[in-house]
Amino acid sequence: MLGKVCVVALTVTLAAAQVMFPGEESPGGTSSSAIFFPRESQRPEVPCTTYDGQQGACRLLLKCATFYAEIAELSRSPCTISSEQQGVCCPPTKEPIVDVSGLISKQHPVAPSVPDIQFPDLNKACEMGVQEVNQKDDFEAFLLQNNVVAKKGSPTSLHAQLFQTSEEIVKQAKDASKNIAASVILAKEFNLNKEQGGFGLPKFGIQNTVIEDTCPEEPICPRTKYRALDATCNNRRHKNWGRAGTAFQRILAADYDDGLNTPRSTSQSGAPLPSPRLISSKVIIDRDNLYANFTMLIMQWGQFLDHDVTHTPISKGKNMSDITCCINGAFRPASEMHPECLPITIPSNDHFYSKFNQQCMDFVRSMPAVRPACNFGPREQMNQITAFIDASNVYGSSVSESNELRTFTGGLLKESNDPKHLLPPKPSECKDSTGQKYCFKAGDSRVNEQPQLAVMHTVWMRQHNRLARELSKINPGWTDEILFQESRRIVAAQMQHITYNEYLPIILGGTFMEAFGLVPRKAGYAPGYSDNIDPSINNVFATAAFRYGHTLISGFMQTFGKFGTVIDSLKLSKHQFSPFSLYQPGGFDALIRGFSTQPSQKFDHFFSEELTNHLFAGNNPFGMDLVSLNIQRGREHGLPPYNQWRKICDLPLAQTFNDLSDVMDAQVIAQLQTLYEDVNDIDIFIGGISEKPKRGSVLGHTFLCIVGDQFARLRLGDRFYYENGGLEPSFSEDQLDEIRQTSLARILCDNSDNIEMMQPLAFIQAHRLNKRASCASGRLIPKVSLAPWRNEPVWA
Repeated sequence: MLGKVCVVALTVTLAAAQVMFPGEESPGGTSSSAIFFPRESQRPEVPCTTYDGQQGACRLLLKCATFYAEIAELSRSPCTISSEQQGVCCPPTKEPIVDVSGLISKQHPVAPSVPDIQFPDLNKACEMGVQEVNQKDDFEAFLLQNNVVAKKGSPTSLHAQLFQTSEEIVKQAKDASKNIAASVILAKEFNLNKEQGGFGLPKFGIQNTVIEDTCPEEPICPRTKYRALDATCNNRRHKNWGRAGTAFQRILAADYDDGLNTPRSTSQSGAPLPSPRLISSKVIIDRDNLYANFTMLIMQWGQFLDHDVTHTPISKGKNMSDITCCINGAFRPASEMHPECLPITIPSNDHFYSKFNQQCMDFVRSMPAVRPACNFGPREQMNQITAFIDASNVYGSSVSESNELRTFTGGLLKESNDPKHLLPPKPSECKDSTGQKYCFKAGDSRVNEQPQLAVMHTVWMRQHNRLARELSKINPGWTDEILFQESRRIVAAQMQHITYNEYLPIILGGTFMEAFGLVPRKAGYAPGYSDNIDPSINNVFATAAFRYGHTLISGFMQTFGKFGTVIDSLKLSKHQFSPFSLYQPGGFDALIRGFSTQPSQKFDHFFSEELTNHLFAGNNPFGMDLVSLNIQRGREHGLPPYNQWRKICDLPLAQTFNDLSDVMDAQVIAQLQTLYEDVNDIDIFIGGISEKPKRGSVLGHTFLCIVGDQFARLRLGDRFYYENGGLEPSFSEDQLDEIRQTSLARILCDNSDNIEMMQPLAFIQAHRLNKRASCASGRLIPKVSLAPWRNEPVWA
């Protein structure tokens, strides 16, 4: 099993079997109130015999095929559900694993001895750290006054639009900066080596120092069945786990050059690591390599899902200005270089950028996060949104963000004022050349990055409003707040079901899903929730592993007409932060047909030049390089090199480049060897995408290990996970049956303008067994009934 070098044993109890009452403690120590509903009798399933002689049940393909590899076998066992429905004979469901083990455990190096540091020394360092941060504030004011900011419309400025943030997040980052500055000052004052700084200083707390007010506060947890918008108190024992504005967790300790803050930049020999752009230009190939079976939806759902669980803010200048580190293709002078700058060197003979005399690519460090333990130590990075799959990309990750999106009437979210039912406009972000079409506002600020993402956001806004209107009809006495919260609760559950029932089986594969107990049940509650599992996003997941999706992106987005003909091919770089095709007549549905028809690029080291040369180019002749940015981001976050992740994921530690042949092709290994001096220097992002996919999975071994571990945590460590039973937030079993009818195909059908046909398995290309079906009918693409929510007990 992956990641079983060191495992966390998880004893999982079947919560659904235990009736809890107010004031009682659940098995994990979590106080819980459960509400149970009488179980309605279900229609018996039609028995059948599979092609290999097993006794099974006749079900719709959508409710049977969990893993793509099974579809060919299922096609050999057709059966009849009713006079109106044809299905496939599903083999017996495997018993879910109750005692799950195999999660990667955090590595805690032994703290080395450090000099005897007294409280006055700690407090003095904190005072000096505050002074240093104040000096940086003054310098930022100088830069703004002298217009040393990113030029509007430049690739740097467009890239920075992805990292919009709030004053509260900026304040938290400033608090964290004080701690970092004090830690670095202590390391210099006491001549601490890398290990002493990184592993010894955390033994000292900042309590009673001049910066003790930067320590995280203990939140108060109200009793409710609804998620807090910022995810506070999801875990009643560890109230800040997964909360917006908190630090990413780490599996492996940070690997900074100085142990505390300086990005990883030196090789094993002490020489500089190769430039990220040099690596990108030598290893990455621009070539179409398409899946025969998967649609672009596996990329688009991955991006939408990523924007629900992780968003790392980058440092900003005075008054939220965008920092720039380069000028006229060269590095800015030291007198203008912001301390958070970490620009990327472009080789002088670069095959593309040399045409434009570019030798510097802008790069700004991520905002630091307050250390959760209120102690000195290495720089951590922040997740400014909630970690959970909770539809925060629809509703925001704070009450203030959510309030800006609500109408406060009938539980509805805001829509555009025209009949198109698009997202509400955000003219301050962008508008078209006519000044009549605007960018959109949604729960996540990255909504306008490209048109297909804006479509997905619109679909889920419409889904929320559809639910709110239907719930209002069956419960006419419900208030706006109840309608909003109940609709939000269902939307989050539907997004979780699509993720674990349709998306992850493709990405992780059957072996991993079954080993970690991630396969959704066909009926009843699923065991699993544990308040000992930290679901917070791992730094390596956010910074490297889940960026695997960048390899799936095509340079062009195709749109299709209702008869399957290509209408247009939208160049990615020309449509970033330009989502105006949604306004065109039929444009919304054309984009939906596009990402449910156009084949996805494969997971590999092939990237379109739209990403490596023209990222956020806009109207400029060149843009940025996504691969270079990913490599540099990993270094500045202090991610250990690739070989250390092999070890933690149960692969042998490579002693030579030839040892990589267990997961990489010889040609890729040869390229890496020409760039890196030592196998221990390889960056985790480039090493991860260079691996061959595991059989039955989209990902290679190491990224499969890291990504799979994270989604196991997001399922097992989420008190509000939709399949949990016996807890305050739990759905009734009848409600759960309806949520399990959810499919991405049905969501797209219901919330398009006028899509008439869709294949039931939307992530998979339409074919004989997965043939397109009528959206109007629920025969092959089931519909969700809200009848079980009639008279649903609610919190006022």
